[in-house]
Amino acid sequence: MAYRLRPATKSDEPTIWKATMETVWADVPENEKAGLDRRAFEGAFREYADEFVRGDRGERFVAEDEAGRVLGYIILGELRPFFSPQAVAFVYDIWVAPEHRRRGVAQFLLAEAERWAKAHGYRKIKLEVAEPNRGARDLYAKAGYAPERVYMAKALG
Repeated sequence: MAYRLRPATKSDEPTIWKATMETVWADVPENEKAGLDRRAFEGAFREYADEFVRGDRGERFVAEDEAGRVLGYIILGELRPFFSPQAVAFVYDIWVAPEHRRRGVAQFLLAEAERWAKAHGYRKIKLEVAEPNRGARDLYAKAGYAPERVYMAKALG
């Protein structure tokens, strides 16, 4: 199946918000969810993510099929890593509708992200993935992404 990429528009924002909220909640470690109020969490996250979803801090793209159905999206931007003076391209969010997963949509979006990064003069692209998200980690590894840093956590008390 052929996919098309187009810039996201205001009309795509409800889909992006719904998907973002579902995936970010799924990425919260299980041992932390018990102490969180989901609505409060989503409200706080919405404040943080608003500039990304609106496109004020990055560029948003939608993958669609020939009929114009939204299959997924990606939000790209610049990251200035703490440990490096060189800015890199960064995948702030990537999502594929559950019914379209494992059909090449994510690979299509990643390839487009890499084209975008090269066109903007970046020499590296990075992303972040939750440790338990084995499917995404396998996808990224297959696409040539490799771990650089590992965040570790310990509950106190």
